[in-house]
Amino acid sequence: MIGRNILVIEDNEVNMKLVRSLLHLSKYKVLEAMDAESGIELIGRNKPDLILMDIQLPGMDGLCATREIKANPIFKDIPIVALTAYAMEGDDKKALEAGCDGYISKPIDTRSFIKSVNKFLIKDERKDKGSYKTSTYKNKILIVDDEPLNIKLLAAMLPESDYEIIRAENGSVALEKVANECPDLILLDIMMPNMDGYEVTKKLRSDSATKNIPIILVTALDSEEDKLKGAEAGADEFLSKPVNATELLARINSILRMKQYQEQLTIRVQSEEQIMIKSGSDMSTNNEKDMFRVLLVEDNETDAKLIQIYLKEQPYQLIRAKNGEEAITLAKEKELDLILLDIVLPDMDGFDLYRRLKKIGEIRNVPVIFITGLEDMDSRIKGIELGADDFLIKPVDRRQLKARANILLKKRKYIEKLYLHYENAFNSVNSDSLTGLYNYLYFKRFLTLELKRSISQKYSVAVIMADIDDFKQYNDSAGHLAGDFLLRELAQILKMNIREIDLAARYESEQFALVLPYTDRERAFNLAETIRKLVGSHLFLQETSPLAGKITISMGISVCPENASDIEELIQQATIMLSRAKKDGKDRVYVYQ
Repeated sequence: MIGRNILVIEDNEVNMKLVRSLLHLSKYKVLEAMDAESGIELIGRNKPDLILMDIQLPGMDGLCATREIKANPIFKDIPIVALTAYAMEGDDKKALEAGCDGYISKPIDTRSFIKSVNKFLIKDERKDKGSYKTSTYKNKILIVDDEPLNIKLLAAMLPESDYEIIRAENGSVALEKVANECPDLILLDIMMPNMDGYEVTKKLRSDSATKNIPIILVTALDSEEDKLKGAEAGADEFLSKPVNATELLARINSILRMKQYQEQLTIRVQSEEQIMIKSGSDMSTNNEKDMFRVLLVEDNETDAKLIQIYLKEQPYQLIRAKNGEEAITLAKEKELDLILLDIVLPDMDGFDLYRRLKKIGEIRNVPVIFITGLEDMDSRIKGIELGADDFLIKPVDRRQLKARANILLKKRKYIEKLYLHYENAFNSVNSDSLTGLYNYLYFKRFLTLELKRSISQKYSVAVIMADIDDFKQYNDSAGHLAGDFLLRELAQILKMNIREIDLAARYESEQFALVLPYTDRERAFNLAETIRKLVGSHLFLQETSPLAGKITISMGISVCPENASDIEELIQQATIMLSRAKKDGKDRVYVYQ
C-alpha cells in the first residue's frame, strides 16, 4: 500500500500537520484541503485511494461533503473515514448514515492511527478485485540513459497512474523508440557513448515528425556552457543530478501543459484556415506584446531587490506587492502575464493568496511560480498539488529564474492566442452569433482533426452532448427573447468551466457539444456533473417564466478510442446517451458503456 494517495480534509493546522507526518512516515502520498469545497475539487483532479474527512469544517461540513461525494457514481467507491472530536454515542451512526465507511476519534492516537488507515485501504483493495476500472490516459515518458540504475531511479519518481515509461539505453535506441512509440516527453542523459544527448536532441529537432517533442536534459554537468550548449541543440529544460522528485514532476507537468496548449493552437488554426479558405475570409491577427507584466509578491526587501536585478534586462514590466492584500488589489487592476509568489507573507500565506487570486476571472489562466525555502519540501509539494505551474528555491538562481519565467510566459502567449482565436480571429463562418460559441461546422472540423491526432498519439478524447430540458416549454411560456437569453447564459457557464484546450460549441437549437482532449470517461463524467449542478443552481434572470430558476440540463458522453474512433459514431453514441438521460427523467448524465 506504499505510495497510495490519501486526501486529508481538515481545517485545523495542528491536526493536519500530525496526520500528514504520520502518513508520510508510512510512505503514503498526502493530498490536503482546508475545506470541503477545495477537497471535492481535488478529488476531481487527483482521485485518492482514501479520504480522511473532518466533520466540523467551515462552510460545507464533512457529512454534507461525504453525501455529495458518495452521490457521484465515479467517486462513490472511495472509502471515507470521518475524523471527529465528538466521540460520543451516536456519532458513529451519523457518520455511517452520511456514507462514511468508518470514523477515527480525536485526539488522534498515534499508536493505532496507521493501523486504522490500513484497515480501510485493505477493505478497498478487496472490493476492487474483479471490478471494472475505467482507463485513464497516461503521458508517455521516454527515459534515455546508458546506466540502467539511473533509468530505474527516474522511473520510480514518476507515478504509474499518470505516466507510461519507455526506456532506451543509448541514443540510437532512443531515436528508434521515438519513431515507434511517439512519446509525449523525453528525459535525456547527455554523457552517453557513441551518440551523446546533444546529438540526439539535434537529430530530433531536425525531423518535422519529432521536432515538437519536449526534451529535458538530465546530467551531472552543471556549467553555464553545458546549459548553453543544450539550449542551442534545442532542449527545453536542463536538470542536474541528483534529481529531486518534486522538482522533476513540476518541470514535467509544466512542459506537458505547454505542449498541449501548443498542439491545440495548431489544430484550431488548421480548423479555421480550412473553413475560412472556403469562405474567402481573412484570419490574420497580431497579438504580440512588447512587454510582459510580471507581479512579484515578496515582503523581504533583499529578496525582492535581487529578483528585480536579475530581471532588469528582460522584456518585463515588474510590479511588486509587499503583502497578500496588495497583490489582490494589483491583480484586479493590472493585466498580468506571470506571478512570482513568495509562500511566507506577513498577512496571509502564499497558498491562501493563490486560492484567492485564482478566483479572480482575469487571473484564472495566469501562470504562478511559488518561491520557497530550500528545506521546505512540504510547501513545494502542496504548491504543486494546488496547481502552481512551478517553484523556485531561495536563494533564487538567476539562470533558473529566467528559464522558468520564459517557459511560462511562452505558455501564457499560447493561452492568449487560443483566446484570441476564440474571440477575435474568426467571423460568423465558424462562430454562433447568438451564444458566441463555435458553431456546428467548426465543431465537426475541429473534432475530425482532434480524433486523428488522438489516435496517432494514443490519448483519449471525450465528447459531451448537452441539451436544455423542456426548452420548448420555456420558450413558449417566456417568449423567444427569454429563450435567447437562456442560451447565452448557458453558453457562459460552459465557457467558464472548461479548460483552454477544450472546445464548446452550439450544436443546434438548444443543444450544445463539448470536446475534451486528454480526457477519459471518469474525468468527462466529473466535469459534466459539475456543469449539471451549476446549471441547476444558477439563477437565470428571467422572472416572466414559471420555469425561471428551474432550468436543468441533460448530457450524454462518449469517449474515443474506448467507444469509437469515427466522428459520426462518436457523436451518435453521445447523442444516444443524451436521449436516454432525457427519457429516464432528465437532469442527469449518462456515459456510453
